[in-house]
Amino acid sequence: MAVESGTVVGGLGSEPARGTGAAVEDGTPGIAWDDGLECWVVSDPALARIVLKHRGFSSRTSDRSTELYMTEQSRREYRELVEFLRLWFVHTDGVEHAAFRKPVQRLFSASFTRSLAGVVERLVDECLDDLWADSGHDAVPTLAEGLSARVMAHLVGVEEEPVVLHGWSRTLSAFIAAMYRRDHAEAATRVMREMTAALQGSPALAAFPRDTPADRARTTATWAMLLFGGLETTASLLGSCLLAVLTDREQWERVAGERPGEVEALVESVLERRPPLRNIGRVMAEDLLFHGAELRRGDLVLVSLAAGGLFDAEVPGIAESSGPGDRHLTFGFGAHYCVGAPLVRLEAATMLRRFVRRFPDASVAGDGAEWGENLAYVGLDHLRLVL
Repeated sequence: MAVESGTVVGGLGSEPARGTGAAVEDGTPGIAWDDGLECWVVSDPALARIVLKHRGFSSRTSDRSTELYMTEQSRREYRELVEFLRLWFVHTDGVEHAAFRKPVQRLFSASFTRSLAGVVERLVDECLDDLWADSGHDAVPTLAEGLSARVMAHLVGVEEEPVVLHGWSRTLSAFIAAMYRRDHAEAATRVMREMTAALQGSPALAAFPRDTPADRARTTATWAMLLFGGLETTASLLGSCLLAVLTDREQWERVAGERPGEVEALVESVLERRPPLRNIGRVMAEDLLFHGAELRRGDLVLVSLAAGGLFDAEVPGIAESSGPGDRHLTFGFGAHYCVGAPLVRLEAATMLRRFVRRFPDASVAGDGAEWGENLAYVGLDHLRLVL
């Protein structure tokens, strides 16, 4: 057993034991303490699945992170922002998580996603028009970011332009990654208020509880979370999918051939080999002996969603998918599996099909592919094309 489920490790002092757990099949440790990150790192896919389903590894990372990385004064000063993030249902567990996720899950059902096919096609075509009109033919802002933002704006019912929506997302991401910085907290507070104001007129919120101030706060936070979640990672995937077909003629022909399932298989291969999000966080809800490592209540844990390590030195390459989508962890695992996964797959497949038809002679312009430097996300900053 990798986990002694529910076992409180006895005889431990005030400081958690640091080191590595037992080795996995390839001889590397499945879990290890990282002094630089000051957290445990789980890099083995099999152990990652256990972590993402085990009740001892809590999703309430927002509470713990603000406690660790914000001063008491900052938490008081930015308590509105702290509460806003705490209300995101991805930061909840068990019954509470299931209750707040259920109505959203219905909205992102497979049947609802299929009903959006025509809308997504129209939005892709609009973005392809923008790509053609852009003098630099940069597919990241015009197509990848443009499509992800327009789809989410349509779903959520806001009218802001893609550049505004992605600006909001990056500002919140910067704060979540570095809560100790007051400038990030100040900018994130501004974005939170702008998002809240934009959502007030959204028809999507009408079917959700809004009777009390607590209801309204929870509903607004939920939809802000959905808007945030459908932007950066989706844009990263779209850019990676496009680069995959532009740099591999065999992949291009697979898309152009339009044989059933071929494009979807290609999208899965990119999801598996180049996940947009490298890792996901958990916090220990209890003392636990896990695969030979002694974890303490309150310890932070980073779970790798990539096939390799948490932070690969180079951007992982594209390879043929070895199986169906559930072989990778890109959308998570267990109760927290991404509600928007069907929609993301639809966006990527639709974009590839219509791009290849519209621009059959497209290619990457010289050194036009520029990767971002964010350690958490794998995404292109630019993808300049010759059309």
